[in-house]
Amino acid sequence: MAPVSSAQDWRARAALAVYIVCFGIGAVNHARDFVVGGLRPYRWGPPLLEAFWTSLIVLDSLVIVLLLARRIRLGLSLALAVMIADVAINSYAWLRLGLVGFNLPLQAAFMGFALGTTPFLWPDRAPRPQN
Repeated sequence: MAPVSSAQDWRARAALAVYIVCFGIGAVNHARDFVVGGLRPYRWGPPLLEAFWTSLIVLDSLVIVLLLARRIRLGLSLALAVMIADVAINSYAWLRLGLVGFNLPLQAAFMGFALGTTPFLWPDRAPRPQN
């Protein structure tokens, strides 16, 4: 991997902090839904969407754990998959099913941030083992 300047390192750390904060907000919001709504807080939605929304408490938390554990490639890959699926599913729920309560502009903005920053955060190659 090419040497990283301190300015690049600072920007990468700031971008990863944004990921951690945003996925933390998502995990807390979904945990709150479980505290308030019980074991099936999304029972008002179709079963597949309910299953996806329920899984977000684990998926959002897993993104944070992977990034903090410096598993950057895996963390970024999961972050992109979660955000693309989340925006697509919530858009469908809002536009086709008439379900409200999604903050789609904010979710779409964060998805754009994730798509835009991933190429700069992606490690060039796996670290070589030490002899």
